[in-house]
Amino acid sequence: MKLTKGNQSVEKTLRIIEIMAASDGPMRLLDIASAVELPESTVLRMVNTLVNMGYAYQEESYMRRYGLTMKFMAVGQQAADHFHFRDVIHPYLTDLSKTLGETCCASREQDGQIYYFDVVVGDSKSALTIRQRVGGSANMHCTGSGKVFLTRYTDDQLDALIAHRGLPAATPHTVTTKDALKREIETCLERGYAIDDEEIEVGMRCLAAPVYDTENRIIAAISVSGPASRMPARRCVNEIAPLLCRTAQRITDMITGKAR
Repeated sequence: MKLTKGNQSVEKTLRIIEIMAASDGPMRLLDIASAVELPESTVLRMVNTLVNMGYAYQEESYMRRYGLTMKFMAVGQQAADHFHFRDVIHPYLTDLSKTLGETCCASREQDGQIYYFDVVVGDSKSALTIRQRVGGSANMHCTGSGKVFLTRYTDDQLDALIAHRGLPAATPHTVTTKDALKREIETCLERGYAIDDEEIEVGMRCLAAPVYDTENRIIAAISVSGPASRMPARRCVNEIAPLLCRTAQRITDMITGKAR
């Protein structure tokens, strides 16, 4: 969503940059203008500005084509060095928690476990323990967030995880066989989110959804946890899952630059 009217000259220049970045090599001015559907004179001014600023070059050969320089990589690396997922995700988790009245978390994968890097507690007075805490970890096979990451595992990677971590039972509901876990993963892929149905703590239920980067890799999982009495199947399917998935998509769009 556009909150304010943008600068058209900047928008046109960014369109030119995106077209040039997607090209296999330097481009003729005519081809750039055709791709962005702008007059050659307009494109020439903008490309020359990029050249003067060191972001583009013009060939010295007779073709005089234009290409982007490595300066974009340097700027991109600087942005990556200062980019913190928690800063982007936290406001969405806070809104999600306020709307649903439940605890919302963000986690990442490391060494066959998930690690929570942000937690927004929705009901601190609940009689049931909320296991998630910032810096805490959990096994992947019995958590919604863990199952989200497992959707990208190959069969060999799943075997390696089981050999390394095992499939220990945390509750009578925990999945403890590879076949059962694979069915859980397939279900997660089909519906777009994962469920921990009292698998890590009796009386607690959790739904989790993936957050992606520009390469379509899962870089985080966001989740909603609460007492099963407050999160019955009907509410999970009709209210929590749709809102959770929309929130995960909004975070993905913000991280990847697709937010409008």
